[in-house]
Amino acid sequence: MNILRIKFIIPNHYSFDLDNFKGFSITFNKIILRFEITMSESPSYRSYVFKSNEFDFPIDDELIQKIINSLYLTSLDFGNGLLINPNLKSSWIAKSFLADLKSQHGVNIEDDFIGVKVLPSDTKIMGAGPVTLHGKSSIKIFEEGLNKYINLNFTNSEKIIRAIEIYNSSTYLNIVNKSAGFILHMTAIEALIDQPKVSKRLQNSINSYLNRVNQLKIGKEEKSSINGSLNLLKKMSIKRSGKYLVESLLDTDKKYNGFSPSEFFSKAYDLRSNFVHFGITKTKDLDIKTIQMQSFTSDLLKAYFNKICC
Repeated sequence: MNILRIKFIIPNHYSFDLDNFKGFSITFNKIILRFEITMSESPSYRSYVFKSNEFDFPIDDELIQKIINSLYLTSLDFGNGLLINPNLKSSWIAKSFLADLKSQHGVNIEDDFIGVKVLPSDTKIMGAGPVTLHGKSSIKIFEEGLNKYINLNFTNSEKIIRAIEIYNSSTYLNIVNKSAGFILHMTAIEALIDQPKVSKRLQNSINSYLNRVNQLKIGKEEKSSINGSLNLLKKMSIKRSGKYLVESLLDTDKKYNGFSPSEFFSKAYDLRSNFVHFGITKTKDLDIKTIQMQSFTSDLLKAYFNKICC
């Protein structure tokens, strides 16, 4: 018999509201898995372990990956970023030590992990403890969202999953470092942006400038730098491409800091440029301390998934 074990972490200032909750379950392919939930807490974050009841049917790697992707997508519904990167670990125990324990005591022992994995039901997990303000979110919303995405037929998009991963990471910076959180939100949005090529006529004009630069008697590094800058002009700018993406996805009547989605993105991108290049945290329109960047990014990621992936 096997079990399904899911482990992830969320910031310590946030948690699931488990009061009066009667049980967590996941349904797929007309099969229901029920889970017991345990939580451990550190000064920085909370780790949640969802351990299923025993089962004897196969769960393949494709379904495991869909569960992981669905966990990322669900974080957009319950309003808080979670980390489930399997490269993150809550402990480091030598494999030789685990092998010795197994051979000496006949117990199936595995090093603790973050992620989703099918394990023999008798497996024992060994690990150290996980290496402010508090809020709660409904575990019911999390359960409903996870089941929705697991059973939803959607186009697998590396872009949206990576963008959500970046967005989720920003959660850990919003309290202690607004500037870093803002940059991660912008990076999550940029991960979704495609830069189409400019008109053929403009490309030909740029090529003529490239030919002229190549004929100049200047240093190799300087020539390479100029060529690189000119080649970038063959694609539409990130700012312009981003405005097109925002206009195609978000309701134009919705306001963020008093601006339409397209205006907000444009002004937020200007703020990003000022911060990255000059260390300036506010412009005449927006301030990193009060910018509605998290709600804007969340809305854009949801719209991208619903309109492009579904």
